[in-house]
Amino acid sequence: MFYLLDLLTGILECGWIAYGTVHGMPLWQILSFPLAYHIGNLFPFPFSVGKKVIAFLSAVPACIGIIMMTGITYESCRFWLICTALASGSAVLQTVRSSHKSRSSRLLKRLFRVGGFFLAPSAAVIPEILLILTSVIIIPAAVKYEGKPGICGIHGQKGFSAVMIFHQLHYFFYAHTVLAAVSLAFYENIGFGGIAAAAGLFCCTWITYMSVEPVVSRLTSRLTAVFWTGHISICIILAAMSFIRSLPLFTVLWIITGFGGGTVYTISALAEKYGAYNKNDMTVSENLGHTLGLLTAVAVSALSNENTAPHIVLIFASISALLAAFALYQIRRGQHEGYGKSR
Repeated sequence: MFYLLDLLTGILECGWIAYGTVHGMPLWQILSFPLAYHIGNLFPFPFSVGKKVIAFLSAVPACIGIIMMTGITYESCRFWLICTALASGSAVLQTVRSSHKSRSSRLLKRLFRVGGFFLAPSAAVIPEILLILTSVIIIPAAVKYEGKPGICGIHGQKGFSAVMIFHQLHYFFYAHTVLAAVSLAFYENIGFGGIAAAAGLFCCTWITYMSVEPVVSRLTSRLTAVFWTGHISICIILAAMSFIRSLPLFTVLWIITGFGGGTVYTISALAEKYGAYNKNDMTVSENLGHTLGLLTAVAVSALSNENTAPHIVLIFASISALLAAFALYQIRRGQHEGYGKSR
């Protein structure tokens, strides 16, 4: 059941990028769909709600799916209804998944999530059915939920919260924007097959991402060197992507970006090494980075030319990756200064 929820997260996060592409929506609206999903991802960290609220939210996607099937809604209303359904469904999904994550296989969880990305274009074909199916899947899990409302604060973890936020910002500045831009370009040239191809390429970026930790951790235990190599490299690659006009070369570099993102495992490992790691704080840092990154991408897309927006967010992503490296440098510098004073 848990892995089915992982599959569903991939579909909900990226599926409506395909929907927006087919329906000719502007880029800012297309990116608002994954933003809505990640607003829901703020539950249960840093926000959590009670069982009654979760039960209510679990029925929202189905209700909206049924309303959309009637065909009585205006196109502008459908946009806001879908955003509401995605935020509600995501909040329930993340809340019920949180209690099972520690008992699940990390590899299987990621594989099912990538499977969801691969199936995401189906949202362009059967959006209402997917929303109804979302409620059918999450309602049984929501009924068993026994959590309580609350707010989880965030602490600095000696600076590692900032490192994680900058790392997540760098990815969410560009990842969905590039997927949407490539989907739009491919769809214009080869139709729906282009959307499927863009989803396949997005899955490839996740395959490179997933390969980093199991391979690199066996080759070296030098966490700091791996972190800096990954983030400085990704900074250079993203900056280069913002200027490249060759689609084949751009696509190759896009897939390679997964290698830099995959060094995220070193952040938690280094935080543990420095005695700063806190699981809840790290999760909150990740979720804030997700949401703020996509919120920025939506704002840039709304305020700039659609052809220019992807290049701007790539520059933002490049700078953010560099800031993550700088934040770790500051932590290490502080540690060495503290050590020197103690002597």
